[in-house]
Amino acid sequence: TLQCSGNRRSGFNDFRKTSGTAWSQGAISTAKWGGARLVDVLMLASVQLAKDNDKGEDDASHRLEEDTASTRGSNNLLQTLQTLQSLLDEHPTLQHLRFESLDGMRASIDILKALSPFGDVILAYEMNDELLPRDHGYPLRVIVPGYAAVRNVKWVSKLELSEEMATGAWQRGLNYKVLPPSVTDANEVDLDQMPGLAEVSVFSGITNVSRVDGEEVGGGEKKKMVPGETVMVKASGWAWAGGGRKVVRVDITGNDGTSWSNGDITLGSNQPRGRAWAWVFWECPAVPAVVCEDGTSVELSCKAVDSSFNSQPGSSDGIWNVRGLANNSWFRLRHRVV
Repeated sequence: TLQCSGNRRSGFNDFRKTSGTAWSQGAISTAKWGGARLVDVLMLASVQLAKDNDKGEDDASHRLEEDTASTRGSNNLLQTLQTLQSLLDEHPTLQHLRFESLDGMRASIDILKALSPFGDVILAYEMNDELLPRDHGYPLRVIVPGYAAVRNVKWVSKLELSEEMATGAWQRGLNYKVLPPSVTDANEVDLDQMPGLAEVSVFSGITNVSRVDGEEVGGGEKKKMVPGETVMVKASGWAWAGGGRKVVRVDITGNDGTSWSNGDITLGSNQPRGRAWAWVFWECPAVPAVVCEDGTSVELSCKAVDSSFNSQPGSSDGIWNVRGLANNSWFRLRHRVV
């Protein structure tokens, strides 16, 4: 699952104006990606580099080459981990993996994510079992699961292990910095002291709502609702957490949190702990909901809980930021149900 960092920016705009496209909940999607594990590519590249430099000059390079060859032959996870630990111990100042795109876009990720055999970072050349489409990064893009979509650089032309994060607006500028709610002018803060978005939080949304009770009065029509009364509705939607954390629960309310109903996760619940990279779908067959003043609609809210028991805040006020990034407050939807 990839989600634009500005998804649900429109919810922030209801509180105070932000900068950027006023997305609702649509700037998120999921695909099946295929490619080469980034850690394997880097290890093979180190072997080639050792050969190109000097056949007998660098003992560390030879050790890495030998370990890598052994790892390829046996596919031994322990050897892979030992090799990576050796690389980090010998080069402690390398903290970032930087990407550069054919169109000049530059971004980076933490080296621990890049080199982790469990981080599942890949150089993708397939999407949904077909050749990667041009609009999605052909011929090669990086997929960094559990991270903000901006780190999943398209049209990759260069990889670089570095002591410093990537330069440019996409990594170091205001574009992907979540500033405090009190800041409305980026000139008031030192952007270099604020990290850019990387691993993200937990999110959810509602996509369908319909009424399940109500006395029929003829012609298949249900009795008119009365503002303030409680009716039963069913709802469904999606949820996703960054960092590979599983979504373990989705709660839905139709009375602004006075009572809650638990949604059933219908798709995606079998993802492994720590590597739950895709969204889940949920359904709730019975949610008590208060009829709005128009007599035709109800307002539902949902919140997801992940495997670390992170949840979504009730209001966007406390997480508002001038760029309108990372809105994971309760998702609220007013929907006509007659």
